[in-house]
Amino acid sequence: GSNKQGGDTTPGGYEPPPFDETVVLCGASNSGKTALLHYLCNAKEKETTWNPPMTVTSLVANVGYVCPWEDTNDNGNNGSMTIRIIDYPGHPSLSSQLTGLLLPSATSRLVFTLDATQPVTVGAALLYQYILTHSQVRQSWVSEGKTLAVLVVCTKNDVKGAKNYKRMKIQLRNELDKLRKVDHALNESSVSGDGNSNGSSKVMLSVKGKTIDLDNLGSDVPVSLHFVEAGFGMDGVKGGLAAIHDFVLEAVVPK
Repeated sequence: GSNKQGGDTTPGGYEPPPFDETVVLCGASNSGKTALLHYLCNAKEKETTWNPPMTVTSLVANVGYVCPWEDTNDNGNNGSMTIRIIDYPGHPSLSSQLTGLLLPSATSRLVFTLDATQPVTVGAALLYQYILTHSQVRQSWVSEGKTLAVLVVCTKNDVKGAKNYKRMKIQLRNELDKLRKVDHALNESSVSGDGNSNGSSKVMLSVKGKTIDLDNLGSDVPVSLHFVEAGFGMDGVKGGLAAIHDFVLEAVVPK
């Protein structure tokens, strides 16, 4: 037993440490989630360049535990603050199980990875289906009176040909708009007499203008999106890695 979250013994006999908050890393396969997990758990505080280990596509969740203050202060009350980080696989066959981790009872905030060297199509579909329009996720955050803060990390920014976060943001918005328009058309053709779509776990993503405003999703969408770009090479990644560190460990959103 523990007065914090966690503490269940695993089948191998390892008892995870008690933790204060959970941060979930999710996104499409091969978008850099596991490398980020290793960085957050193993790099020294706010290291700006780091050589991540080679990783492979995960089919089970990876879990790490990190203390924001472990490098700076071994004494005092802050030393007991521990963050659990869950790196959830991006494999499509496991996506439906992601929902339970996105509820306010399970996570404090979310890191969503997008590979800046690849199209955003798969990532946009995950974000749309399991976060922005999922009725259980949206209703649970609304009922708690909270907002799910999502840091969208455009990864591999140090790779030649990678797009910066501003371009990725535009592409993500365009892809989300396509999904929204398809949903709207399907909804109009299958609405029942009481105005509800039959058997759907989705809620519509309404917009005020012609396109989705990623900086203001509307009062009925309890999600805030924040964008950074990052990579583990030398060029242009200093701010990104520091921003990820601050968001995950200290709940600081980038300006």
